[in-house]
Amino acid sequence: MTYAAQTAVNTTTATTALLSPSNEAKEHLMTKLAKLAFFSADFSQKILDAQGEVLQQGSGTLAISKPNLVNWKTITPDETLIVSDGNTLWFYDPFIEQASAYSLAKSIHNTPILLLTSDEPLLWQQYSVIEQSDVAESGSRFVVMPKDGSSQIKKLTLSFTETENNDVQLSEFSFQDATGQISQISLSKFNSKTKPAATLFSFSLPEGVRLEDKR
Repeated sequence: MTYAAQTAVNTTTATTALLSPSNEAKEHLMTKLAKLAFFSADFSQKILDAQGEVLQQGSGTLAISKPNLVNWKTITPDETLIVSDGNTLWFYDPFIEQASAYSLAKSIHNTPILLLTSDEPLLWQQYSVIEQSDVAESGSRFVVMPKDGSSQIKKLTLSFTETENNDVQLSEFSFQDATGQISQISLSKFNSKTKPAATLFSFSLPEGVRLEDKR
């Protein structure tokens, strides 16, 4: 089970003008991500097939804290929960009363949201970064591509805006998997001032829930 199969994000930017991959683009992106030690937001999501047809829409909440902590809760159309506690990546589906556990280290290349939680240079050396050139003055957009051709995620697009106080906000992101399916995420109520509660980044198996342990 991949992250792309459960969530959605926005690649309406896939056809816009691109520069070539560069260290400068990667450094620019890393500078922005370094300013986001933690954040929380609401999200709306779409999943599209390779032909652009909408397969699913939904909404939920997202919280991130570095390093490697994620709480991703989908509320509609069905409630699901993804939690990274720094060592294990948990997927929980209360409807079918099942949870799955994966090694975080083995999951990061197929779970694009985890790239937002790490400033580790060795990890980012495995990716090429392009900065798009046709973005409004107050915003910036980056395309991140794995150098490993076998990765299930082929492209991650990150869009940022800057406030009047020069605070960095992640406004939307998108990814495309190996089948051509596109996931789209738009963020609202973005908060990088209040650190998310530590309890969001722990998972305890509820009573009666079956565990599929793939660590």
